[in-house]
Amino acid sequence: MLEVADAQPAAISHRARELVRSMGVPTFGYGSAMARALHREIEELRRLEDPQAFAETRDSCQANIEQITRLIADGGEPETSVVPEPAQRYVRSMVRRRVPLAVLLRSYRLGHRFLYIAVSDVLRRRLDDPVELASALDGVSRFLFDYIDVVSGYLAEHYETEQERWVRSAAAVRAETAADVLSGATLDADVASRRLGYSLGGHHVGLVVEGDLEIEETDRLESAAMSVAVALGGGDPLLIPSGASVLWAWCRTAAPPDDAALRALESHQPPDGVRIAIGRPGAGIEGFRVTHEEALHAARICARFGASGPSRTTTYESIELVSLLAEDRDRALRFVRHQLGPLAAADEQAAGLRETVLAYLRHGRSPSLAAEALHMHKNTVSLRVKRAEALLGGYATHWGLELQAALTLAAVMGPDALAD
Repeated sequence: MLEVADAQPAAISHRARELVRSMGVPTFGYGSAMARALHREIEELRRLEDPQAFAETRDSCQANIEQITRLIADGGEPETSVVPEPAQRYVRSMVRRRVPLAVLLRSYRLGHRFLYIAVSDVLRRRLDDPVELASALDGVSRFLFDYIDVVSGYLAEHYETEQERWVRSAAAVRAETAADVLSGATLDADVASRRLGYSLGGHHVGLVVEGDLEIEETDRLESAAMSVAVALGGGDPLLIPSGASVLWAWCRTAAPPDDAALRALESHQPPDGVRIAIGRPGAGIEGFRVTHEEALHAARICARFGASGPSRTTTYESIELVSLLAEDRDRALRFVRHQLGPLAAADEQAAGLRETVLAYLRHGRSPSLAAEALHMHKNTVSLRVKRAEALLGGYATHWGLELQAALTLAAVMGPDALAD
């Protein structure tokens, strides 16, 4: 029988250890690059709907990279490694999203491959001595295999523990039922309503409530959803955890929500560190599905372009046009800069003019209504409109849909949409 000797790896030089250590610095971006590779290669990750799914993957990757590079640099043993806190949150997130353990373990195997290739590339470019390079590559390879073996065992334990806790909870029953309703599975509305503890009759407004990834504060997310339900005049919302720091919610009202209440949500301020995306009202089971899809879409737009302005609440109504126009990002940027011209300047004066002109156009070219929306005097609105006319070289009466679309895009897309 062929026996393979368990030879000890050659020592990793001090220089090689320091090169590996430097790769753990977050600004180098290896965590983000690894997360992009995982979401590209693993179909189950690619299909995740929560806007924060990628961020959670990235933070887990970065935490593991930091631990690995530190241990290698300090001469530590893989057996001393633990599952970092961001990686533990990632496990809880995968359980709540019903992502199988096999997918989680595969992500670690592919992450292993990604990191070894990245480390090898750095060492080959920076180490000239072939013997030093061979020793470093051998040592790093052995460490990574042992690390994945150790951590995979911990991951399986964490996953099973979290899954048992989740399955026993009432939240799991609601999550499974909501998933069936959202998927369009044949389900009696009365039966589903009983399982959810929430009537699928009436009118629904879907929410995606997101919190900071660093701290899991379910109570804070639930409180933010409750505040929207109160603002709409509804009862207790349906709350479904999705991921470690994302909450799906639905607010129900017997009659269609009041238009004034819906408009007021545009300026609704959740607690610090919390963001809310809101779908349009919908009736019955179909409305339950559609408003949720719209809330998810609004959350994705915000995640893609970043939050803009003081409000941390985004309604689908306010970004629907942007979502249609911004499918091709490069063309959208060119459109904005072409339409806005001098108004695309990245300074406070231009920003004030853009905000005022957009409000002016959204409110039927009424200085009074725009002033009310912006909480300023109508004379200030009129003065800013005249300044914009001078910059754009035309009268406000000639401004059309193109200008309003460009201003809307600029407001959502943020600084990237402005002139360099």
